[in-house]
Amino acid sequence: MRRDETPKAATEAEQQDTRLQLAADNALLRARLRDAERRLRDFLDIAADWIWETDETHRLTMISEKGLDVIGGHAGAVIGQPMVKLLGGDPNHPLWRRHLADTEARRPIRDFVYPVVDAIHGRRYFRISANPLHDEEGRFRGYRGTGTDITGPMDTQAEADRNAALLRATFDTVAEGITIVDRDLRVASYNQRFLELLEFPPDRFKRGDPFEAFVRYNAEQGEYGPGDVDAQVAERVALARKAEPHRFNRIRPNGTVLEITGTPLPDGGFVTIYADITDRYEAAQKLRASEERFRDFAEISADWFWETDMDQRYTYVSFRTMSGPFGHAGWSQDTLIGQTRHDLLSSIGVGREFLDTVQAYMDRGEPFLDHEYSFLSKKGETIWVQASGRPILDSQGRPVGYRGVGRDITGRRQAEQAIRDSEYRYRMISELTSDLVYSYRVTADGTAEMEWVTGTLGGSQVPVLDPKVSGTWWGNSAHPDDLPLLRQRKRRLMEGEVVATEFRLLAKDGSVRWVSVYTRPELDPDSGAVIRIIGGAQDITERKLAERALQHSEERYAMVLAGSNEGIWEWMANQGDVLFISPRLREVAGLQGNPAVIPRAHWTERLHPHDKARYQAAWDGHMRGERLHYDCEYRVRGDDGDYRWVFDRGSSLRDAGGVTRMVGSLTDITARKVTELQLYEAKERAEAANRAKSEFLANMSHELRTPLNAVIGFSEILRDELFGPLGDARYKDYVCDIGDSGAHLLRIINDILDLSKAEAGKIELIEETLPLDDIVASCCRLLMPKAEDAGVRIETALQPELPLLRGDRQRLKQALLNLGSNAIKFTPRDGVVRIETALRDGCLLLSVSDNGIGMNEAELAKAMQPFTQIDSSLQRRYSGTGLGLPLTKSLIEMHGGLLHISSKPGAGTVATIRFPPERTLPRQG
Repeated sequence: MRRDETPKAATEAEQQDTRLQLAADNALLRARLRDAERRLRDFLDIAADWIWETDETHRLTMISEKGLDVIGGHAGAVIGQPMVKLLGGDPNHPLWRRHLADTEARRPIRDFVYPVVDAIHGRRYFRISANPLHDEEGRFRGYRGTGTDITGPMDTQAEADRNAALLRATFDTVAEGITIVDRDLRVASYNQRFLELLEFPPDRFKRGDPFEAFVRYNAEQGEYGPGDVDAQVAERVALARKAEPHRFNRIRPNGTVLEITGTPLPDGGFVTIYADITDRYEAAQKLRASEERFRDFAEISADWFWETDMDQRYTYVSFRTMSGPFGHAGWSQDTLIGQTRHDLLSSIGVGREFLDTVQAYMDRGEPFLDHEYSFLSKKGETIWVQASGRPILDSQGRPVGYRGVGRDITGRRQAEQAIRDSEYRYRMISELTSDLVYSYRVTADGTAEMEWVTGTLGGSQVPVLDPKVSGTWWGNSAHPDDLPLLRQRKRRLMEGEVVATEFRLLAKDGSVRWVSVYTRPELDPDSGAVIRIIGGAQDITERKLAERALQHSEERYAMVLAGSNEGIWEWMANQGDVLFISPRLREVAGLQGNPAVIPRAHWTERLHPHDKARYQAAWDGHMRGERLHYDCEYRVRGDDGDYRWVFDRGSSLRDAGGVTRMVGSLTDITARKVTELQLYEAKERAEAANRAKSEFLANMSHELRTPLNAVIGFSEILRDELFGPLGDARYKDYVCDIGDSGAHLLRIINDILDLSKAEAGKIELIEETLPLDDIVASCCRLLMPKAEDAGVRIETALQPELPLLRGDRQRLKQALLNLGSNAIKFTPRDGVVRIETALRDGCLLLSVSDNGIGMNEAELAKAMQPFTQIDSSLQRRYSGTGLGLPLTKSLIEMHGGLLHISSKPGAGTVATIRFPPERTLPRQG
């Protein structure tokens, strides 16, 4: 061999080695690819999936064995056939038309569900998904996709839908609003009637909302009357947490009355029934109820894939969703590899039953399907898992491990429990409503056959439902006059309309019973024909009798109001701050039109500005309980712009929260107020005239005193003959008469002046501390000559050690002299005038009594008026000006004291002066 051939030979050897290495690598890659394909097919078979491919004309080019089982045929018979034909599709059906439109547009196919019916399996449902395929140049080459048998979930969902429809239809027949609140105080369910009765906005709430949200909306709308919204919500949520049985009536702001009945549920929470008991005011009642009882089941599909060896040690794990034990325990893919199923599941509390069952299958080398186990999550919730697996076989057909899938079926389990709970609640609610609830199956010829019935319709005399009806429902027992109504009712039902009817039944004993029947038809989804009638009946005889009695009562009440001369109004706390007014009230207030309701704020705007504060104070005082009755006089402006005086009064009903209702009347007192104003103006004029008189008298008294002093002075000079004898002795008598007359006139003028000063408030007291005994002794000395001339004896009875008196000595003597002079003047000869002092309850008492002629009550009242004489005739027996007692009264009152006079004709008079304790001072030493 030449030298230059050696490198070539070496190169060929290297190439040979490279080819061998490539062949070995290719073999290894093909082996791995086959293993991966086998693994993928095993996973797809276990997960109930198959794979398929089509060309650009949508003809089948590849399908897995599981797909051949579904289609029914071998590969040679189906390859090259149109996919739609193999799947049993109808190109004219809307479902398949939409699918074909997607494939023609080459859009991805996502979860397309279609039914297949065959003689062996009956109706089955499948779901397929696929992506379009394109070559490197972007040309469409067909589809590649998967398929899944979902018959089980679809059947379960269909059954749940049928049960839900039946339950909803049943709930729609009850006449009450119903809510179900769970133990977490969330409104799990409610019917439409509940929203209608409480006037909740239909789009504001949804099932699952907190119970507090409903309560807060009610409080904000004034449902619970005036008050703090947060406090009202807190109070009602606290009561709800107690979940105690309750029944009470509520008067709503719109005037309807609801009977609210709450019943606790065994698993926590409570059912509340809202019944409208104001039907006596309404002609008909339309109820709409809906109850959503079931939740959609979770989609049944594989959530994770796994492989183990024969010791159940994980060798492979892949997750589609982190759910089941992996999601709740926080395990990751890395922490699972190498761990045994027994150790992992035991650590979260899974029982031995599942683990032993799986081991038994593995010992026999058999696949296991849909075995379930449960455990508690970290939050204390029960998590349910379903697992399936099949053996992994080696080349000799011996099992070397297991491969399988797992699913989190907690949602499905919860849905099943929800169905059971819903059925239980339905039975409970049916019992609580005391209604007769029934269901009839309607055949093609219109005959109705009873499916079931629950509840009662009253006593044993009330007719029962017929098991089969071919004519008019309730027709065999209905009152003859109501048969046309029932025939119309059947026609409306068969047209698919929900009907609420009230009619009469003839009981077995011949009595007439009223019933309210609410009926809902169920329609066939394909034909639209009525296939079922579900209804609820309630005995409303007592309500009808109450309506009739109430109607008679309202007629009588209306007649009373029509004949009354006063306007009537009513205020209710749960109706908002408005007044319900009668026609007569509109006349009294001068309101035009026929408004039956007026906001109180609008009424207040009509009040005279000077009267608003007084009106509001009277109203608020009554609301706070400070006044037993509300009453107020004020001016209100009519629509003609004129103000009218009215007298407004009312009485109220109260509960623990305050006033709940008030009823009152409005009286027109304009004429009375005009008279009062005239009297007031006359009084003002009289008082002004009296003040002018007093001022005139005071001025005149001053003018008269000056010449009188001259007359008295010159008469004394003449009487005493200071400048010589007068001559005739008769002149001296005349001069004495002139002096006495002048002195008497001066005393009268002084009294007039003092009384005028007292009335004008111009007398000033010169106060000092003095013994009362000294005043009495001084006055007795001055009165003694007059008493002796009259033949009257003066006696005194003075209590010793009396406190001192603070007062004006001259004015006190003047008062006592006036009383003593009157006593002497009106006491006959040989009579007695008695002056006494005493201390009683801290007050000094000074009294002057006599056994004279006395006075009756009319004469005593006249004697206390100035310038008044009891005997005013020209021939009167007793002289005087009538100023003594009024002046004495004024002087005593200026000292803070009181003058009390008691008298009886023929028995005498007693005048008592009482000085208050603040006018007394203790004696020193």
